[in-house]
Amino acid sequence: MRGGVPPTPAVSTGLSLTIHGARGSMAVAGARYRRFGGNTTCFHVPIAAREHLVIDAGTGLRGVERALGAGPHRFTFLLTHYHWDHIQGLPLFAPLHDPDSDITFIGPPTDEGGVGDVLRGVIRPPWFPVDLASVGATTTYADIETSMRFGPIDVRSVPLHHPQGSTGFRLRGPRRAVVIATDHEHGDPASDAGLARVARGADVLVHDGQYTAPEYEARGGWGHSTPEGAVDAALAARVTRLVLTSHDPDHGDDDVEAMVAAARVRFPLTAAAHEGMTIAL
Repeated sequence: MRGGVPPTPAVSTGLSLTIHGARGSMAVAGARYRRFGGNTTCFHVPIAAREHLVIDAGTGLRGVERALGAGPHRFTFLLTHYHWDHIQGLPLFAPLHDPDSDITFIGPPTDEGGVGDVLRGVIRPPWFPVDLASVGATTTYADIETSMRFGPIDVRSVPLHHPQGSTGFRLRGPRRAVVIATDHEHGDPASDAGLARVARGADVLVHDGQYTAPEYEARGGWGHSTPEGAVDAALAARVTRLVLTSHDPDHGDDDVEAMVAAARVRFPLTAAAHEGMTIAL
């Protein structure tokens, strides 16, 4: 199994989160990346018929598009932050150009403005031939709130430690709570304590585990954690299961497996995120 048995596998009739991209920094392809996938961060929760909650819009957004049935569709995007690997799937996302689609983007405010300002600033010529103001879908924009609800999912947000900031989310469904803390660098006391509070007692913590300990020595301050840092977070929050994500583009499948094995020394119920993994909510 990829990184071990997927945690809390979803049943066919239940609400679940699917991971369509778990790669950090940039997308990769090739034989070394077949087990865990090469697409950048994207998580998808179908919350009702033709209604979807999507966390981040990396190249894994292609997997969401392939999973869609007949429309029209409504989407709510929760964006952790705006670095390229978390938004680069948006320009070519077919529903964005469909007049029958309704899309809400929710993201953190920045010094350059809100989520709409940021996305309009990059989805436009010369970086893309169509500007965001001209797409077919009906689009709306809002700032992240501390507490939100989307259909049957309650969401709490928490600031994380990352260059220009990032946001973590606790998703509480009818059966389970899952916390997503991709792009978080462990070691900042305030951020670590905030994550521990929001993640307290969750069934699954999906946590950044991009660097090995030797790599982190040269890359401290880059905004990512080690498996050891992820385990510290899991233990502090007393979660049941840990899933490592934001895999480094230089780490092939065997490297990710080794990082999972290292984490299991202290936290046995550890796995690695892979494309197609489902986590029941």
